[in-house]
Amino acid sequence: MSRLLATPAAREFFALEPELASVSEVAHGENTFAAYDSLSLLPRIDLGDVGNEFRRYLEFMASEWLVLHEIGHIVQGHLAVGRTVNGLTYILEQDPSVDRDYNITSQALEVDADCFANLFCVQYSLGRHHILERDGASHDEVVVGRLKPYLFSMLSVLRSFDHSPLNLETLFDSDHPPGCVRMSYLLAQMLTMQSETTIDFKGANLVEAGGLAAITLERAISQATGVNSQGGNLLPAVSIPDEVFRKPVLSRWAKIYPELNAIKLSPFKLAPPQYEPA
Repeated sequence: MSRLLATPAAREFFALEPELASVSEVAHGENTFAAYDSLSLLPRIDLGDVGNEFRRYLEFMASEWLVLHEIGHIVQGHLAVGRTVNGLTYILEQDPSVDRDYNITSQALEVDADCFANLFCVQYSLGRHHILERDGASHDEVVVGRLKPYLFSMLSVLRSFDHSPLNLETLFDSDHPPGCVRMSYLLAQMLTMQSETTIDFKGANLVEAGGLAAITLERAISQATGVNSQGGNLLPAVSIPDEVFRKPVLSRWAKIYPELNAIKLSPFKLAPPQYEPA
C-alpha cells in the first residue's frame, strides 16, 4: 500500500501532499499483473506522519473486507457445500466430475461472500473519519471522501486476483471469479444499494467514484512497477454480456439461495441476486 500511495496518481486522487520524490526501486514483471504480484516484496516506503497514518487506515479497511468476506462464507451457510444436513445435500446440482459445473457454484458463493463484506464495509466506511478529511467539507463531499479510501483499498485486494488479461473462454477455469469481474459486480451492488436506498449515499456519484478509484489504482500500479501495459481488466469485465458470467453464476446462486438461507447463522438476509436468473 505504501508503494501505491507514493505514486503521483494516488497522491493526486487523495490530495496527499507534499509529493514524494520518484522511487527508483520498482517491481518488475512481463506485465502489470506479474509486477503487482511482486510489489509487496519491496520495502515499505516512509510516507511521513500523515501519509503513514492514512496508509494504515487503507490497510485496515482492506483487511477488514477480507475478514468479512470469509465470515460471509460461514454466516451464509457456504460451509455446508458437499455435505448432507437434515437430509439435504449442498450444493444442489453439483457434479464434482465436471470442473466447470463445480466452478460456477464456487464462483456464485464467492460473489455471495463478496456482497456480504461489501454491504457492511460500505456502511462502516461512511461512518469513519480519516486524517485526510478536511474541515468545512459539505456532507456530500464527506460521503465521497470516505468512499474513495474504501473503494481504493477494496479494489487493490481484488486486483491481486488477476494474473493475466481477461479471457472469456477461461472464465470458469477457476473456482474464484477473476478479480476484475468481482470489482465490477461490487460496484454494481453499490448502485443497487443506492437505487433501493439500502444505504443513503446522499449526492454521491457512485459511477464516477468507482470508476476514478479503479482508474487511479491501475495508474498507480503502472507507476509503482514501471510496467505500462496489459493492466486494464475492469473495462472488459464491465462489458461482459449477461449470458457469459451473470446468468450462469447468478442462476446457480438463485437456485441454491433458498437452501443456503435456511441454514444461515444470522436472520439477516443478504440482498437477493441483482439480475434475473437464467
